[in-house]
Amino acid sequence: MSLETQFEETKPGYHEVQLSGRLDTTTYSGLEEQLKGLLQGEAKALRIDMAKLDYISSMGLRVLLYAFKELRKREAHLLMVNLQPQIQKVFDIAAALPPETMFASVAEADAYLDAMQRKVLEEGMG
Repeated sequence: MSLETQFEETKPGYHEVQLSGRLDTTTYSGLEEQLKGLLQGEAKALRIDMAKLDYISSMGLRVLLYAFKELRKREAHLLMVNLQPQIQKVFDIAAALPPETMFASVAEADAYLDAMQRKVLEEGMG
């Protein structure tokens, strides 16, 4: 099985990636190249929808950890949503990414981003 990706910029600097299939040793490099191109820009947040991701290997984890680290350098956010139970289990076992990067739904992730932005604005005013 392969990996299918769909990239969309929902508003300037905010990107969504939908993954479908398997993120493993044969498919990770394509996603890695796509993410490198995206992360060279001015990304403020990257939301990865995993509703249709069936499998992830250690190489898939490595690609997502790379994206997390690159975004964190510029105080941007990686959000992963709709993780299937078997994918969530891999992240739980690996404990490679902080829990605040994983959300049960898009709405939950958006609420987190809204709260983070409000916090920054309030700090700037205070």
